Amino acid sequence: MTPVLDRVPIDQPAIIEAVDRETAALLRRLLGGFLELDLQGEPLFDEVTGGHVLTHLSREADRMADELLAATGRPLPEYDADRRWDVERGGLRPGAVLIDDFIESSERLAAGMHGVQGWSSLDQTLRVLPTRRLVQLLIHHADLERPWEDVADTDAAIAVSFLPILMPTELSDIRLVARTGQDVVVAERNDDRTVIVGKPRDLLGWACGRTHIMDETLPRLTFRTWF
Repeated sequence: MTPVLDRVPIDQPAIIEAVDRETAALLRRLLGGFLELDLQGEPLFDEVTGGHVLTHLSREADRMADELLAATGRPLPEYDADRRWDVERGGLRPGAVLIDDFIESSERLAAGMHGVQGWSSLDQTLRVLPTRRLVQLLIHHADLERPWEDVADTDAAIAVSFLPILMPTELSDIRLVARTGQDVVVAERNDDRTVIVGKPRDLLGWACGRTHIMDETLPRLTFRTWF
């Protein structure tokens, strides 16, 4: 069954601006709380540490940048040897190295996104990269213990509109409806689908498994580590 997507009125510049803003927010937290953030300490969940999360974000930014650069005929810069780390091994690097890696990869992605002259000429997989990046930043910044309440509903609304594409299997029989002023996430029935209604931030947290809502009527989705 094809996922139903309740879109919000957004455009590519607005999404890229949100990505820039969320990237800067995470970087400020990393730099401002460097001594307090234990990136190789106790796992955040399962065996995943903060170092693993940061390495995942860096490698995803590199991958997205490469795809955009290649698709728009721009040269791909060489990687430093110190940045050719996968998530499992890269997560063990010192904190300062992890942060430098995140800065460089984020700058490459920003240049890749801002340098696109005609998004409409790209295929769908490339057009949704900025939105996919926004979802990654919102979810994994929360994994690094940013309070979920700090996620802006405007950014969450963009992310929620993309979830049926990002999570087609989990949301195949579910329709997400963002509703301002809805205090809790609730499930309703509409023909053969379950309609999940709530504030954008609450919907995003529920669908991605980052918030726990005590409502037995809500479907149970498989927890997903990486976005």
